[in-house]
Amino acid sequence: MFARSQRANSATLTSQTAERLTVAHPDLRARRFLLFAVLLAQLANVTAINPLIAAIGIAATVLAALIKAPPRHFVWRSALLVATIAAGVLVFFTYGKVFGREPGVALLFMFGPLKILEAKSTRDFMVVWGLGLMLFVASFFENLGLLAALSVPPIIVAYITALRLFDAKASEPDAQPLSSHVKAAAVHTLMGIPLAAMLFILFPRATAPLWGMRDPTVGQTGLSEEMQPGQIAKLIQSKETAFRVEFEGRKPPRQALYWRGPVLRQFDGLTWSVGDRFERGEFISFTPEEYAAESLIYTVTAERLDTRWLPVLEIPLAFPTGPAVENTVFLTDAQQIGVRRASNGATAYRLQSFARDRYPADPPSATGAELRTGPPSWNPRAREFASKLAAENPDPRARINALLTLFNREQFFYTLNPPLYSDGAKRSSAIDAFLFDSRRGFCEHYANATAFVLRAGGIPSRVVTGYQGGEWAPGGHMIVRQSDAHAWVEAWIGGNWIRIDPTAAVAPNRVELGVEQALPETERMFVNTRGWFNSAKLSAWWDEANFGYTKWVIGFDRDRQKQLLRDLGLGDMNPLSALGWMLIAVSVSGAVVGLGWWWMNRRNERDTDPSVRIWRALRKRLIRGGLNVAPHETVSDAMERAAARWPQHKAQFSAFAAHYNDLRFQASKRPRDEEFKALRSALRGLPRAARLKRAAATA
Repeated sequence: MFARSQRANSATLTSQTAERLTVAHPDLRARRFLLFAVLLAQLANVTAINPLIAAIGIAATVLAALIKAPPRHFVWRSALLVATIAAGVLVFFTYGKVFGREPGVALLFMFGPLKILEAKSTRDFMVVWGLGLMLFVASFFENLGLLAALSVPPIIVAYITALRLFDAKASEPDAQPLSSHVKAAAVHTLMGIPLAAMLFILFPRATAPLWGMRDPTVGQTGLSEEMQPGQIAKLIQSKETAFRVEFEGRKPPRQALYWRGPVLRQFDGLTWSVGDRFERGEFISFTPEEYAAESLIYTVTAERLDTRWLPVLEIPLAFPTGPAVENTVFLTDAQQIGVRRASNGATAYRLQSFARDRYPADPPSATGAELRTGPPSWNPRAREFASKLAAENPDPRARINALLTLFNREQFFYTLNPPLYSDGAKRSSAIDAFLFDSRRGFCEHYANATAFVLRAGGIPSRVVTGYQGGEWAPGGHMIVRQSDAHAWVEAWIGGNWIRIDPTAAVAPNRVELGVEQALPETERMFVNTRGWFNSAKLSAWWDEANFGYTKWVIGFDRDRQKQLLRDLGLGDMNPLSALGWMLIAVSVSGAVVGLGWWWMNRRNERDTDPSVRIWRALRKRLIRGGLNVAPHETVSDAMERAAARWPQHKAQFSAFAAHYNDLRFQASKRPRDEEFKALRSALRGLPRAARLKRAAATA
């Protein structure tokens, strides 16, 4: 007898364990849709990942999609363990570390599909789900544009759908189709938008980077703190927008648009660099009349600035203002404005400048960096030419004019494809080869040679890198692209640093009409900025949309919030009132979302069979009364257990089961309206949950 009871208990436990395992194992449909969601996250990061790692990660995702169920034998688990270790080793040798932003994204890229290759339970699927979602969020470290924003809703819908499928069995008779899960996920996403929008407006983004900071000394997508001939020529082929500018009132002519960036004063004979030390600078003095006649007030908005040097229209008159730069900004003696902490996100700041080509300054040291020309044995012909030029033109201004006249009248060419002057053994004669042999180069070649010749002749000089020009958008703001990158020279003459642009002497169209018009016909295609099937209208529309998104979404900071509140007539609120309005707004938006959720559930209830709605109401009553009724349990079984729990109401429970079965399975010949009335009457005859609970407690 005891053995038979033990076997029965064992069989019950075995069936319960099997049921739990069945519930804990998502089906193939959930597995493959989760892989689809992970693949979307991988595609969002594919351009920022090492190509070999990207290929391995996507190949692992495809392999996981081909396998219906992961094998459980020891060899398979051992192979996955080896693959995981190999992925970590590959990341280490690729990036030199395994901790950090770039290696972290690379690990997520491969670990997601590797994990799903051995996933067997809902818990394993949830781990993969989290890894994939983290990978998608990581894509915003590289791309914050409008296209990335438009990808958010469909990917969020995909991940919510995958989450729903974890507990949905395709093998069940009443299983919902995939389209129903996608539709429900889309509705859930839409319902979250009002609350998300309210929180976005009330709590502007922080100005500090979300995850670490880039190396502040090297630009990733823009100008660098070092320059070698050919570097800007590569950058100028990029169609990417560097920043956008909105002028308030007066707008300068294109010829005056020199956007000052890193100032390079250190020169080792081949490479120009910013240097390690900076003298504290002072803004130039001016009279009220000069300010009224020349001042330019503008706002710069950039999707991302990778360097510590802010592009400013020279010459700046005061420190820029804005949450992204306040408390970190500084000015050097070279009139370059930098920040101590470079922001990875969108940066907006307001600035005032004069569009001048000179500014007063103290004379540089006679032994300072502004006169160094590298090893004395390098570029002997250029040194000899500098000495001859100085002898023929004792006046520094005449000497500079003679050099620019040489560039203008001799056969010098402006091109993106010059020879490799500094390749290998040629590095010691790179400037000689440019000035006297090839005479083909880009703006950094001319700036490099000009600064060298001036220094060799005793005139302090340095190279300034930045941007020149810009394109007026239909919306009235200016777009400055990476293709507008430029290099020019500053020389100290008569108590002033004076701008010298040798490129303007070689190719005047570069300054007046832009780089595209200054290049030969065969090279213009490399800097064409229209994009999108070469359509100017589509490109302009997309630029306008991107600017609006960058300004009001990515760049929505404390200043933008104040401006929005002023437009709404709430600009004079005190902090306590603002807090009160925030709480009210969050409460109202939460109530709207809750009301929408309730309305959707009520709508779904109305679409359900009335008999099922009545049964659900009774099931809730029984659960509150103390009887746990599983969703899959039949009405007859539930009524039998309820009658055993509350025997005094056995007749009512039996009557409810009979009427429900007659309605659902059409065993009765009476009209359905009469059956519904009988079922409702049986429900009203049953006691409420509180009475059932008291009856169970006293039994």
